[in-house]
Amino acid sequence: MFDWLKRQRSSRGFGIHSPFAYNFVLNVLRERYPYYAYDEIVERDHRLLYRIALSLCPSEIRGNSVPREVIRNLPSTSRNRAKGSFPLYVITRDTPVASVEIHAPFAALFLDIDAEMRKRLRRLTDSMDGYGMVFSNPRRAVVVADRDLPRQNFSINF
Repeated sequence: MFDWLKRQRSSRGFGIHSPFAYNFVLNVLRERYPYYAYDEIVERDHRLLYRIALSLCPSEIRGNSVPREVIRNLPSTSRNRAKGSFPLYVITRDTPVASVEIHAPFAALFLDIDAEMRKRLRRLTDSMDGYGMVFSNPRRAVVVADRDLPRQNFSINF
């Protein structure tokens, strides 16, 4: 119960000092207002992926379960970001471990986390040597491994 209360407090921005993390939590992960593409994107996790893609403007979105309606509704500026941007990986239980070779910088969205996926997440975050941010709850996690961001973990509800 105390973990949930701590996550709830951080979910509202309390105790988050990084401007990037504060904006990401309040305006991306915890956004409650509808987006124009929500008429086509119905599933909650797909909507989360859509908001993350709009915010980070990845060079590409990789994964087995990337829905077409998310890609189709991204603005062309988000799909064709300038050189030097990084990919966004969508990792689920169905994603084979060997198929994901991740090099920094990157962003990753972990969905439906179980014990095995938690180990994969821990190995991935341990490989980030002093940089990047992790936003997690018991069911989902978002990793933003950008060398310009300090190494921080945030446990929040989203």
